[in-house]
Amino acid sequence: MVKRELSAEFRNAGCKRDVLPDVLKGFGIILVVLGHCIQVSYGEGVTFFEDKLYQLIYSFHMPLFMVVSGYYAWNSIHRAVSPQERRKMIKKKCMYLITPNAAWKLIEYLYLFATGAYVYTGGGVLVKEVIIGILTNFWFLWAVLYSFLLVCLMHYKFHDSIWMYVLVFIAMFFTPDGLGLMACKYVLPYYLVGFYVNKHKNFLVAKTAVLDDERRRKGTVFFVSGILFLVLMSFFNVDSFVYLTGYKLIGKDYWVQLRIDVYRFLVGLCGIVFLSLFWSILLNLCGQRKIGMRLLAYLGTKGMGIYIVAGIPMRYLVFQLAEDGKPCYGVNLAQTVFILFWSVIIVEVLSRIKGVRMLVGQ
Repeated sequence: MVKRELSAEFRNAGCKRDVLPDVLKGFGIILVVLGHCIQVSYGEGVTFFEDKLYQLIYSFHMPLFMVVSGYYAWNSIHRAVSPQERRKMIKKKCMYLITPNAAWKLIEYLYLFATGAYVYTGGGVLVKEVIIGILTNFWFLWAVLYSFLLVCLMHYKFHDSIWMYVLVFIAMFFTPDGLGLMACKYVLPYYLVGFYVNKHKNFLVAKTAVLDDERRRKGTVFFVSGILFLVLMSFFNVDSFVYLTGYKLIGKDYWVQLRIDVYRFLVGLCGIVFLSLFWSILLNLCGQRKIGMRLLAYLGTKGMGIYIVAGIPMRYLVFQLAEDGKPCYGVNLAQTVFILFWSVIIVEVLSRIKGVRMLVGQ
């Protein structure tokens, strides 16, 4: 029964809605797993932040997810008209994103207790560790939630005031980076890009439709964004990772940190534009029913679940493979396929168990 349902869902994954966002999410989740495989394949004493493929992946892959998340957020927010509908929507979104974070962290602590790996030093310490663990677990889900709540506030209470957004962005430079907030601040602008692209989609389509030689103009943007992306990537280094340099300006050289923050945004944006157009053009040429596109769209619909559970096969089924402190990309690609396969199986099984499916975002 499960196999039959999986096959049916696979066949129809790209046909229920605009397939491009799902293809982009599918492409993105492959890069997430590949990036983690590269990371764990390095031996001790060698930093994976210096790996060029790792730098390429991390320059745009999580921002890409945020653009797609923001794009879909508009559909939910503009449909909620009454106060009751808005409260229901916000509550549902909070449950959808917080439940996996809390549940998996609690499961982790239960496992540590059961195996004797946790050293108990007091109830207060345990509660503090659990709370901090939940707030820092799966940082991307927190980033989506914070961004969604901010957009709801700005849309419903301040009517998308540009000045209010300006104040928010200024505040981001002078607020703490702890508890994963640095990464959340880094990806917030991309969420807003996706949100407002969808909000003004009809206007953009209407403007584009009156242009002469639309296909040529699209091709021009494709090549220009690709060249800019490659040029900007030539300056990417270890300081470009938000995990290492943070986001705030306090306690740092203001101009150096600001330059890093702006650069990170620009390289990610160029990468997203280029790759979005790449997959859009490929979809037009190949059609969404091609097996490769259907597979990417299917992975995209399961992207959140894969993001959550991929650590299980990665931790227990994949061993570290390194030679002279450098990964073998062929091996990393094979590991990625292996991890994706088992992650999909786990997501499919859990999503069919009542009361458990929320653990994988279903």
